[in-house]
Amino acid sequence: MTPKAGASLTALVVGGGVGGLTAALALARKGLSVTVVEQAQALGEVGAGLQVSPNATRVLFSLGLEAALSALAFRPEAVEARGWRRGQEISRAPLGETARRRYGFPYFHMHRADLVSVLEQACQAEPRITLRLGETVAACPGDGTPSLVLASGERMEADVLVGADGLRSVVREALFGPAAPRFTGNVAWRGLIPGDRLEGADIRPVAALWMGPGAHFVHYYVRGGTLVNFVGVVEADDWREESWSSRGEAADLRRDFAGWHPTVRRIVEAAPKDACFRWALFDRDPLPRWSRGAATLLGDACHPTLPFMAQGACMAIED
Repeated sequence: MTPKAGASLTALVVGGGVGGLTAALALARKGLSVTVVEQAQALGEVGAGLQVSPNATRVLFSLGLEAALSALAFRPEAVEARGWRRGQEISRAPLGETARRRYGFPYFHMHRADLVSVLEQACQAEPRITLRLGETVAACPGDGTPSLVLASGERMEADVLVGADGLRSVVREALFGPAAPRFTGNVAWRGLIPGDRLEGADIRPVAALWMGPGAHFVHYYVRGGTLVNFVGVVEADDWREESWSSRGEAADLRRDFAGWHPTVRRIVEAAPKDACFRWALFDRDPLPRWSRGAATLLGDACHPTLPFMAQGACMAIED
């Protein structure tokens, strides 16, 4: 599809998460007119923390988001790994000013909803971006033609199509067929706890990793230090549901980390009973290519990433 002389290029971005909104901003700053199609009625994410390392803050700052992100972020001093029972230090990698000096940009801990909110506000302020919320994509061509058919029957066309629609990507399936998920043998607990409920628990200003038999536990501050985000990964024989918003029983969480260091036990004991979530970690085989014609993919739509290196959102931002 060739644009008319003097007309700006147009782009369709499917998915209004971290990667899709970042892509929309980046395309708009290059002069494209962008429409973001998102099935949710309102932008936002199920509450969870993110580690936003310098490879991602570099991109976000280049889009003019430094002040807004800095106001909401927590700046960890280091990544610390400790033994599960005694808490002995196994390794420590400094962050803070050390990371900024080394990489040129800071290392942030953020609430995912805060990052999405900053991106949404920037998109709303950008006249080249149109957000279409509450719209479900029913189909798109498999040959890379940059067009969509919405569930309403409306057809949308552009010069470029970007599938940023996550693990169950409609765009990926249209371009390359279904991708069968593979259970990794790990199930993750996650939750957010108000910091004032953990006074005296020795929650250090770091990304803390506790390593134990058949499990590990990570926690860190978000939202300027007012909330503690935790993720506890345990080995499991089988799992059927691929969702990261499935509610779990707080008693099961406490059982999985019984006997661990007192700091870990304080966190799991303080986890809200109505806000404990667990999700199975599934993997997929790598795609040999991410693009076809004038359509491409980014983030989890093309390279779903396990959380062990805290790079899923960061790589979607880089994409």
